[in-house]
Amino acid sequence: MKKLLIVCGPQGSGNHLFARLLSAHENVVGWESLHDKYWVPSDEEPFAEYWVNPEKITKETFAEGDFFCANVSVPFFYDGVRQVPKIKEVCEKAISLGVKPVVAIICRDKNINAVQQKRVGGEVTLPTALSYYKSLIDSDIDYHFIDHEAFFLYKDYYVWYLGRILKFPV
Repeated sequence: MKKLLIVCGPQGSGNHLFARLLSAHENVVGWESLHDKYWVPSDEEPFAEYWVNPEKITKETFAEGDFFCANVSVPFFYDGVRQVPKIKEVCEKAISLGVKPVVAIICRDKNINAVQQKRVGGEVTLPTALSYYKSLIDSDIDYHFIDHEAFFLYKDYYVWYLGRILKFPV
């Protein structure tokens, strides 16, 4: 069965970093431009349009492989507008197409998140993210928490561990 790994977290939690790490394997279709550039705007993430319009996902979206890695923060900017992505709806659409979604929610110290959010977007949006993630956790969607600081502490070992718990090539 095809698998869609959705890497997400509050703004400033490191979803660009984890999207880069978890889409680096040759068998994973992911955010290719992140392999060459340090930072790429959220609007250019391959699934960006789907976070706003999940109904546009088709079987062709998943035609290029068996493992897909998508990335979004909560909230995120799309066409210059701050929005809450429709992660649950994307998961439901993937399931309807025979693709198993798995959500990886990034955890990071709330004070670091607040500083990053003020730096990038001008305001702290952590309460929005926490409320949204609670709705995902209360659903039947397969999810895991991944830890930003654990990656910096354990590096390759942590990435290997993530591959094992997510059942995803790394």
